Amino acid sequence: MCCAGSRLYVEESVYDEVVRKLKHRMKSLVVGDPLDKNTDIGAINSKEQLGVINKYLKIGQEEGAEMFQPACDLPSKGYWCRPTLFLNVAQSARIAQEEIFGPVLAIQTFRTVDEVIQKANNTPYGLSAGVWTDKGSKIFNMTTKLRAGVIWANTFNKFDPTSPFGGYKESGYGREGGVHGLGAYLNLN
Repeated sequence: MCCAGSRLYVEESVYDEVVRKLKHRMKSLVVGDPLDKNTDIGAINSKEQLGVINKYLKIGQEEGAEMFQPACDLPSKGYWCRPTLFLNVAQSARIAQEEIFGPVLAIQTFRTVDEVIQKANNTPYGLSAGVWTDKGSKIFNMTTKLRAGVIWANTFNKFDPTSPFGGYKESGYGREGGVHGLGAYLNLN
């Protein structure tokens, strides 16, 4: 999906716990038929896109990131990629700067709010973002500084169909959806 999170910034103090829990959850993901309600990760849409994803998996390792993929069964027919986690990712790494469009997550750490905002905004893209914290003031502070078209707080990929949708930088070309987004499709004489 277009808003699939591909970069995760984790505060250093909770990094080990978050990575442990992510790896544990990834081991239980079901890769298979997207029409099956028990499936977590469906097929890649084409052979060409699977080739692009595999190219990025190789690039991530060549750039020094540590790759984790759980052992899981893949269907014999179709184009499949195991869920993939990259650790020790540099901000300049291509897997942190380019869109992969696959089940790949690159993790970086941060110490301060200013540092994570700088890292999050340091990309040519800005379609969506999510902020998880127990502090409401942090949410408001960060959402006013993040350059993304949609920003969720303590959730991700939950849409209100009445809200306009669009992105920043190379992820955006205006807004769609909601009352404001309809204006581009109207011709008022």
